[in-house]
Amino acid sequence: MLRVIEKRTDDSMLRLLVCDLDGTLLMRGQPFDPRDVQALHTLGANGVVRAIATGRALATARHVIPAEFPIDYLVFSSGAGILDWRTQQLLVAHTLQPQQTELAVRTFLGHELDFMIHAPIPDQHIFRFHRTGKPNADFERRLARYVAEGRAFEHGAADSPASQLLAVSSDADAAEPFDKLRRELPGLSVIRATSPLDGRSLWIEAFAPGASKSQAAAWIARTHAISREDTWAIGNDYNDQDLLQWACRAVVVRNAPTTLRAQYTPVDSVGAWLHATFTTGLGPPH
Repeated sequence: MLRVIEKRTDDSMLRLLVCDLDGTLLMRGQPFDPRDVQALHTLGANGVVRAIATGRALATARHVIPAEFPIDYLVFSSGAGILDWRTQQLLVAHTLQPQQTELAVRTFLGHELDFMIHAPIPDQHIFRFHRTGKPNADFERRLARYVAEGRAFEHGAADSPASQLLAVSSDADAAEPFDKLRRELPGLSVIRATSPLDGRSLWIEAFAPGASKSQAAAWIARTHAISREDTWAIGNDYNDQDLLQWACRAVVVRNAPTTLRAQYTPVDSVGAWLHATFTTGLGPPH
């Protein structure tokens, strides 16, 4: 195992690394950095379990991650599913039951949100949508991107299983609608994210209980008998918060929101962080 160079009195070791994807490992409009990829290769050669945890659905994650990418697991849809990357076997899939979907729909409608209801895994690309008619450029942008798989939501047709609900809000006070929805849906996993499309709008996602990046990471750790003390994570947005709080050591990249950079050490990239931390060479630093 790789031992860290830090002024610590314990003998902790990295055995599980969980990385966010968009904005962390993969920057908009750019390929994966070869130095990050080499670092992940080296970790794997040293027995470290590597996972990507993304808010992307399975199909869109597969679209951008090469089949030979050096990871062991893909956590997709913010923890709703876990895939063995090498075998492509679906290991975990969380589903909103009909009554949970109905409750979430009723709550989203009550807040006059534009939202989408995605079909259960692995058919998440199929969805129904509800628009309020108010201006919402980010919602329309997402709808246009996946319109071939979508159809309008019919009121009274909410009682079916779903992988998630995703609402898009352009509300200037991003925290307020999220906090209200989380209080009103205490039995569900409600996650906040910044839109990857415009970098500003608020996305509010409702998942089944137990669906989160942190719970997925914990499942992987248990599968490999890895102590939480030997887990590390890196992210860049609000939907990484539960993962960052769960991991023994966590950092964010420098494009993270100010509030996250105040809580976690900012680093330049995954490769730069690992190179600066470990005694074993991981390739040239950034």
